[in-house]
Amino acid sequence: MLTSKPVTPSSTSTHTSLRDRPALQFALRGMWFLVVAYLLYVLVAGLFHTGAISTTNTSVIRQIARLGLNLLTFSAIDIVSDLYILLGYLGLAVILFIRRSDDWFAILLSIMIMTFGVSVTSLGNDLAASQGLGAWMSPIMMFGQTGIVLLGWLYPDGRFYPRWLKYLLPLLLLTMIVFYWPGLPIHGNAKDMPFFLAVSMFWYLGTVAVMVARYRSSTNLAQRQHVRWLFIGMLGPLLWFVLFNALPLLFPNLQDETSFAGVGFMIVIRILSIGLFLAFPISLTIAIARYRLFDVDLIINRALVYGALTVALVTVFAFVLVLINLLWTAVAGRGQAGLAMVVSAVAAGALFQPARKALQRFVDRTFYHINIDYLKTPLGRKLAGGDTDTTLAAPKLFSKYNNLALIGKGGMAEVYRADDCTHDRSVAIKVLLSNLAEDVQFRKRFQREAQALAGLEHPNIVRIYDFGIENNLYYMVMEYLNGMSLSSAIRQNGKMDLDTARPILTNIAEALDYAHQAGLVHRDIKPSNVMLDSGRGMLRAVLTDFGIVKMPTALTNITESAVIGTFDYIAPEQIQATGQLDGRADIYALGVMSYQVLSGALPFKRNSPGALLLAHMTTPPPDIREVEPTTAQRTARAIQQAMAKEPANRFHTAMEFVAALT
Repeated sequence: MLTSKPVTPSSTSTHTSLRDRPALQFALRGMWFLVVAYLLYVLVAGLFHTGAISTTNTSVIRQIARLGLNLLTFSAIDIVSDLYILLGYLGLAVILFIRRSDDWFAILLSIMIMTFGVSVTSLGNDLAASQGLGAWMSPIMMFGQTGIVLLGWLYPDGRFYPRWLKYLLPLLLLTMIVFYWPGLPIHGNAKDMPFFLAVSMFWYLGTVAVMVARYRSSTNLAQRQHVRWLFIGMLGPLLWFVLFNALPLLFPNLQDETSFAGVGFMIVIRILSIGLFLAFPISLTIAIARYRLFDVDLIINRALVYGALTVALVTVFAFVLVLINLLWTAVAGRGQAGLAMVVSAVAAGALFQPARKALQRFVDRTFYHINIDYLKTPLGRKLAGGDTDTTLAAPKLFSKYNNLALIGKGGMAEVYRADDCTHDRSVAIKVLLSNLAEDVQFRKRFQREAQALAGLEHPNIVRIYDFGIENNLYYMVMEYLNGMSLSSAIRQNGKMDLDTARPILTNIAEALDYAHQAGLVHRDIKPSNVMLDSGRGMLRAVLTDFGIVKMPTALTNITESAVIGTFDYIAPEQIQATGQLDGRADIYALGVMSYQVLSGALPFKRNSPGALLLAHMTTPPPDIREVEPTTAQRTARAIQQAMAKEPANRFHTAMEFVAALT
């Protein structure tokens, strides 16, 4: 299968692979399941052994009651925090194992993620400090904290960098044993807290330095991006660690969990933990998905948007709830949980729609480089309700043409068949809808199409005879094509065999190469823009609709942030809105159209526009033989090469592609 050049570091698929080591693969898979079983046992046992807070501390309970909160409200904050943290970490770990359990580094990474995620939860820390299950929780704490440091040393290729770090591993393990072995937790003793912080920061900041050094020394772009995203993700847990441990040292009153300040600090720090701890699995997921570590392509766009939005709204709800209670207590001396809940719900509801759209755009542009705003109505799709005055007025307003008859109507224009008495020929008159003529973007698009066609003279490109404005109607007069569109032919007759499709594809390829040599990029190649004309005694395919053509003399982008192209056929570089767009974008669309013509189906089918764009950006071109088994191998490979993600990996010309089909 021909695909675009992978961005996965090559080393990830060689020395870490277990495909040639079945015994080790079986052993490591077994170890993974044992770790999962152990974690589940400890967590389930912990739910029966302890709660979100210690109910034996009556002074804490009294202080919570004095603040206007109850045990249910206070516990909910801890429970919600733990729930989202566990979902983020365990979800990524399980998906990673399912997709790549044939790679030892992927298995190790999955275990690291799981154990660290459990170790940073409130429940995990309560269990570590408890008498009954402390011994069971300690190995999880040790491996989780060791794993987060070790990950910075090994990621993303499974090799120590620098190599001498492997000699520090025994010292790292010894440190974590001293910190978390039952009966010897230094951090549990207030007088040893400065030592605990100093040693912990030595390891954590040292890991940060290692990642910075790896980033600077690496010449592999994908590896640099992996390290960059891991670095961003690690800043979240590190910031939480500093806030949680350093602030009480600077402000001793925060250490008193029975005081107003102490309880408030506990609540706020738990709310902050949701976002700060989830930064790590989210960043790691982005790195794995975007840069294909282990050849895993996680489609995370919607999950990331709605997951992050849910977490944000829960955080807003909880924070406003707590803040209003605290302020009400300070002013009135009593809490108002009911009022706080109403205000929180209103705030979350009001933020939902703008936050959803802002997050969607941020994820698309930052993580997947989707720089077109597909949430807006695409250019050329603003349909007016009912008939416009164009339909009624156009047949009467053109002095040079007679017998106008409406033969087609789209979202932007109407097309009339008419008689040109001066030249004794039938013509097609395309008229911009009058309700759109006042819109500068639609007007520029219409005029651009006319200007582009006026400079082209090719038998497979629709010919333009005249264009202008008459009686406030923008129009262009073109040759009349006697036939149906390619999309109508597919809809009526279904797929074509290669012998039938070859002349059509050849005609379009010749038209594209001619336009490309003139410096034009069509940008909207699709079956509905190909007319099958039989007016000259033989069937010929004619390329139409140059409304969003890219011209070499264009100085501005006529569509601003609107969509340029049709989602089903759009090239990745059009989605990225790159300024380096050339004729290879049309070759990509021609490859998609060829797939559809020969199979009767589109290569990418998704339920939403965003998912469809992601497929064009990240999903390898499918093999047409999966839906049309009789297709020749050379034909399938030619289509895949035409649809390569990177323009450099496609054919140089459209005719070169058509020649490769046979």
